[in-house]
Amino acid sequence: MKTNYREAPYSKFHTMIYLCAILGQIACGYALGIAGTAVTQAQDKLGLTTFWVGLLGAGTLIGLGGSLFIGNIADKIGRSKLLLVDMVLFTLFSILQLFTSSVGVLMALRIGIGLCIAVEYAVGSTIVSEWFSAEKAPTFLSRFIIFWTFGYVASFFAGLVMGNLATDYHIIFATSAIPGAVTAVLRIINGIPESPSWLASVGRTKEADVLLTKKLGSEYGVILEKKEAEEKVSVGELFSPKYRKNTLVGGIFYACQVFPYFGVGIFLPILIAQLNMGDANTSNILYDVFCMAGAFVGTWLCNRISRRRFLTSTFFGAAIALIVMIVGQSISIIVTVVAFSAFALIMSIAVVMEWPYPPELFDDRVRGTGVGIVIAFSRIGAALGTFLLPILMESIGATGTLSVCAAILIVGGVVCQIMAPETSLKHMKKEEKVQETVSGQNA
Repeated sequence: MKTNYREAPYSKFHTMIYLCAILGQIACGYALGIAGTAVTQAQDKLGLTTFWVGLLGAGTLIGLGGSLFIGNIADKIGRSKLLLVDMVLFTLFSILQLFTSSVGVLMALRIGIGLCIAVEYAVGSTIVSEWFSAEKAPTFLSRFIIFWTFGYVASFFAGLVMGNLATDYHIIFATSAIPGAVTAVLRIINGIPESPSWLASVGRTKEADVLLTKKLGSEYGVILEKKEAEEKVSVGELFSPKYRKNTLVGGIFYACQVFPYFGVGIFLPILIAQLNMGDANTSNILYDVFCMAGAFVGTWLCNRISRRRFLTSTFFGAAIALIVMIVGQSISIIVTVVAFSAFALIMSIAVVMEWPYPPELFDDRVRGTGVGIVIAFSRIGAALGTFLLPILMESIGATGTLSVCAAILIVGGVVCQIMAPETSLKHMKKEEKVQETVSGQNA
């Protein structure tokens, strides 16, 4: 009898898959982060109103709503095809931004880039979770945030340099083609093997066996129940009694998390100016330093505390930091800056859970569709946060805007406290042991 391929020892083959995945995360982080600098440079030249500033900033995030159907497509045609084409289109859309001054065309291209990022989020995490062991996959997925944040922070420093050089906004937008092209070339050269468990789930077991023999050895195979191969996946199934709770928790936690994260992050210069936090460049650098630090801290914490505790503590912690920022404005700039740094750190820790948790909420057969729906929910939150932040800043000021963000974080924390299922294998086993002990004592 063959051994489950997911129990195979880590090898250079796994490293190749992971490298292809994380380069996509770097490109995604850069493309999302560079939007703030580019839109700021384009505002006067294009005569953008606050409405269009927010809409262009949110364009990529609106495109990310495509996760709703991309995950389902991945469950129907496979993971590798989408990942191979994805970064080619991402690079093409990025380059095309050089050749238009039309707000409408620029918006369409940003949405197109967002659709490509949706593939990375929905399919990139899925293929890693299906090639790596159940024990190792969460650790590797949690590290996605380090590489995503690297791209996000790199976009700030690139934007800072280009902004000081008065670089044309076309060029600033188009620089996302660089990480996109690097990723596309690597994937084309190395290829991305299909998920064996997906192949088996759609009845292509022989292909899965051939693939595993080539990549891992003939002693490995797919362990999958036959009945799952006969069932078709639909979006509606994710809202059936079996999956409804997990789908809602995944979508709500993600949406409540990214609303303040992207809203504050992309339009950071506007927020800093209203909060009177001193030199804007220094405050921006401080924010990015703590974001990068949070990525490492969050990765370290990921498998050391339970999923539910991780989610609830980061939601409530970030909300407290925002409340202190609001109160601190009337006390001291030091209080505001410390709270501001704490918010950056905690939010960066929080988003680590966006990679391992959604795939854990669903089984292999519906994972692509489930993760896609969860990400689609999240993009509504991210797009609304980015679109509304400049409008809110103009209408209710920094204090009101931060209050809205704090309220959304509290809602996310409460939902997770009440509904979030525990999916960490280590902590689930601990809970089972405790329950067995209590049952034994009661008996």
